Amino acid sequence: MTAGWSTIESDPGVFTQLSQDLGIRGTQVEEIVTMEDSEFASLAPIYGFIFLFKWTQEMAKMHTGSSTCVENHNLYFAKQVINNACGTQALLNIMMNAEGIQLGDELTNFKSFTADFPPDLKGEAMSNSDMIRVSHNSFARPEPFEMEERTATKEDDVYHFTAYMPVGGKLWELDGLQQGPILLGDLEPDAPWWRKVVPMLQERIQRYSATEIRFNLLAVCQNKRQASLGQLGQLRAKSNMLRAALLSHGIDPPEDDGMELGESEEAEAEGEPEDCTDQSPEQLQEALSECQVRAAQLRQVVGEEEERACRYQRENARRRHNFVPFIFQLLQGLAKEKALGGLMKEAEAKAQKREEQQRASKAAQ
Repeated sequence: MTAGWSTIESDPGVFTQLSQDLGIRGTQVEEIVTMEDSEFASLAPIYGFIFLFKWTQEMAKMHTGSSTCVENHNLYFAKQVINNACGTQALLNIMMNAEGIQLGDELTNFKSFTADFPPDLKGEAMSNSDMIRVSHNSFARPEPFEMEERTATKEDDVYHFTAYMPVGGKLWELDGLQQGPILLGDLEPDAPWWRKVVPMLQERIQRYSATEIRFNLLAVCQNKRQASLGQLGQLRAKSNMLRAALLSHGIDPPEDDGMELGESEEAEAEGEPEDCTDQSPEQLQEALSECQVRAAQLRQVVGEEEERACRYQRENARRRHNFVPFIFQLLQGLAKEKALGGLMKEAEAKAQKREEQQRASKAAQ
């Protein structure tokens, strides 16, 4: 019997760390806020989208009725066969099909082993993978008590993850609850693929009532830090050639150009030298100045991404930590000092005041 899977939060820090825990390199996950073209362009290349929405039987029937599942042996698709696995399966359905992704040894072997499986057996294999399940469950919210699993009722809010991505010049939806991948149409060769997705997502959101705002869109894209370090490596190689060319003209180039890389970055930043022997001293100095400006910009991106990674690490550590024993100890300490009663009365008074303000605000409307 397959061990249980916990629900995980739709958060870019969670999915970025989950990808890394699964052995995937060269990617990160970003939250989409505006769905403006400029926002998507700033994240390019984008490998796929993970869309979180409220699942209802009515919406599912409507979506299934307007969709066509297509058998495509060149597309890796795993059907969801266990509860709460949809987020990780949406992520893996994208990663298994994206080009230029470093899956790591375990996922590469897993993909090769399950390549000829039908969608339901691919999903079964994912659900039975200890590596995938443990990585997924590491983001489960700690519970103070062991609760029995129960089936969701009509009164419960149920949410589901689905994936969108381009493969072979076509747009696909990879929804683990469907029998197969859904073909959404052909892509224009010279247009960004996300422009075809946005109207579909907007139309899907508009099917819900105006009060339903619980949607979330995540983009699986290239790792900005690694990409910036790669560009810095190319700039460093170009800078070295420009310096050598200036020295051959008897001109001493400036020493500090901001392109020195740390020891841990050397393997990530490689670049081919550029021939600049036919350029004049003025052209060489201008090109070197441009390198320095671009290097400063890339260094800023690297710094921002490293700061973001540290923030994600702190947030994920808090998600994974069980604070319940600390809270129990705190409450016991407050009760022992006879301070708990006063704090409870103060909290009740604040809650009552807040309710009165909300009622007054509604009455004024």
